[in-house]
Amino acid sequence: MFRVLGALTGSKGSSELSQDQRSKKILSQAHDFEVALQAMDYVLDDHPGKGMALLKNGKSHSQDDDRSVRVLARGVIEFLEATLGFEASVMKKAATTLAEAQQLSQKRRQCFQKLKLKTSSLYPPGTEYAVTYTEACLLHALLMLFSESMVESAKALFKLRKAYHMLQEILNDINAAKASSGASIHSQDANASCASFIAADTSKFKSVDIPYELTPQEQQDRKLMELAEDIYHMRKKRLEGAHIGNSPAAERLRTNLGLQAMSDLSLDSEAKKRPINLSNEEIEQDQATIDEFIHSGVNLCFGILQVVLSLIPPAIGAVLSIVGFHGSREEGLRMIWRSTKDRNIHGGIGLLSLLFYYDGPFQFTDVDFDVPATSEDTDKALSSDLDKPTLLHPGQLLEDSLLRARAVFPNSALWLLQESRMLSSKGRPQDAVDLMDSIDVNGIEMRQVKAIMIFDRAMTLVHLHEFERAAEDLLSLLDISEWSHALYTYFAGCCYLENYRMCQIGMMDTTKMSFYKERATKLIFSSPELAGKKKFMAKNTPLERFMLRKVDQFKRNQFALKLNDPLEAIGVSPVHELTYFYNGYNRMTKSALAVSHRLLTEYKNAMVERCNPDQELIKNFLVSLTLRRLGNLDDGCELLDKHVLSHLFTTETPDKFKYFKKTEDPWLYPTAFYERALFTWKLKGMDGLDECKTWLLRAQNYAEDYELSTRIGMKIKAAIDRLDA
Repeated sequence: MFRVLGALTGSKGSSELSQDQRSKKILSQAHDFEVALQAMDYVLDDHPGKGMALLKNGKSHSQDDDRSVRVLARGVIEFLEATLGFEASVMKKAATTLAEAQQLSQKRRQCFQKLKLKTSSLYPPGTEYAVTYTEACLLHALLMLFSESMVESAKALFKLRKAYHMLQEILNDINAAKASSGASIHSQDANASCASFIAADTSKFKSVDIPYELTPQEQQDRKLMELAEDIYHMRKKRLEGAHIGNSPAAERLRTNLGLQAMSDLSLDSEAKKRPINLSNEEIEQDQATIDEFIHSGVNLCFGILQVVLSLIPPAIGAVLSIVGFHGSREEGLRMIWRSTKDRNIHGGIGLLSLLFYYDGPFQFTDVDFDVPATSEDTDKALSSDLDKPTLLHPGQLLEDSLLRARAVFPNSALWLLQESRMLSSKGRPQDAVDLMDSIDVNGIEMRQVKAIMIFDRAMTLVHLHEFERAAEDLLSLLDISEWSHALYTYFAGCCYLENYRMCQIGMMDTTKMSFYKERATKLIFSSPELAGKKKFMAKNTPLERFMLRKVDQFKRNQFALKLNDPLEAIGVSPVHELTYFYNGYNRMTKSALAVSHRLLTEYKNAMVERCNPDQELIKNFLVSLTLRRLGNLDDGCELLDKHVLSHLFTTETPDKFKYFKKTEDPWLYPTAFYERALFTWKLKGMDGLDECKTWLLRAQNYAEDYELSTRIGMKIKAAIDRLDA
């Protein structure tokens, strides 16, 4: 016996379809959406094969084949694979599928509008397909933006404009439909509808998936009832996290990160017996599938769109006038956070986006840009709108959200990777490596996840100065990933070089010294031969172009100094330079920072002793960062001021600022201004707000385009917007 559903509102059917046809069509659609949601969740649990098979073989109850949602689901799966591996062939495949999803969604929306087929109790006809169109368009644009190419980023803005216009149309339709209640999607609660499948008795039923009263004949239609019940149970299992072959997620829910917390949970027999709920939103089964898909999709898409537009670097910011919209990062983050309330693919992608933003390898929200403590209870912040300090550093809120995902997707290396990143960002790099070591990477079904897991482990090992193992991981990627084999090889060579240097200054046993020297020489100087073989968007990647310039620099140094040993021509530690690009200084422990400081300041060779001005700039810049992270703010700031920034600009009068434009190592110069702003923040806090912004604007104005400009420009702009707020 099912619970009784209250009165349902809706519209009378269109003249083109009878009510029983509409009811069957609506339930068939809800079923197709549930199948698609299940397929995409298989991917989040590291079973892409099962997901694709379900989309291909899933039973459809519809007479007319609705391919749009299945094609979108396939596109989302391919998008996840593409953005995890950045492999050209996968990127192209995903782009093609998402383009097809856009076309199908447009046709499907027009069809539902023409039929006036209202499938939701809240939204106008065809709204769900406006959302699928927007999602496909937005993901396609993101593929282009992630290239870190100025040209591709500019092209992506046209895609973003399409997505934005469709979102505006959706919001206008929704707000017009709800004008009488004064509600809008911006205040849309996750509990927007009231029931899934309820029967008053065994011969009559009502379903929230059908937004109108059923006729007496329909209430006794056994096939219709069975389909509604099937949808109800699919949704119920999905919301419990038990729909992809796992037991209910509540059984695996932890309250702490790391292997020890996992071990404690498995040993706690009492915990297994306790009924643990994930959250009211996640176990809410009284919500129509289409309603849930629409509001979670709009929150996710509009949220991501606003954050992305707000991060567009100034070098291509002029093109934003084409879009006619400047994103609010604050509101965008809030909307993404709302999407994470929903136990579906939108919630999953929303959480992955937040984790990348807060704890990813580039970390747009720099941990050194902390903010004054808030008196509000941030643990309860998600129940309403997040305050600004919580949006900047969500802390426990983000950790709890990740642990829920780990409970729902226990087989997924992707979410385990996110947990290891979070451990590393919290100053626990060894725990991060231990967690990654706890699974067999060869058992990871998604090849792209396997590759990024190994790469991340290599980065964390670099932060721990375990360079030989890091190099082995990097070289293993040559057989796994299609991405830049040149960069992997160069990076591995730089790791061996650092071990060689540690042997030279007595920081390591010299037994393998000749081995490290031989490997460093071969890998660093052979890496350019691999460049360009795996191109991204038909071009070498920015980091590959960086690597090519560095090796050419080393060769020129060797020729100029007439050196027999090419390693003697390499000045400042190239592995420490790379470490900066992957946020390493914010993830090192105090002891590791002390080792880095010693390697940067004590090592000498022919090139270092030449005190080349450009090399000295890089060395002093990196040393200043280690000093700041070690707590020696005054010395670090003085070093940056006297020995780096003094070579980059002069202040002729209080209002006249002149740059010294340099061409060698161009990434360094705007970055040095950015880091100077962070020194001011750490030294003066809120009293240094105006000075911080001055330094950031100097960073932003240094050049229109430069090496790694997209990556560095986004970080600078994020900091400026943060201070403006």
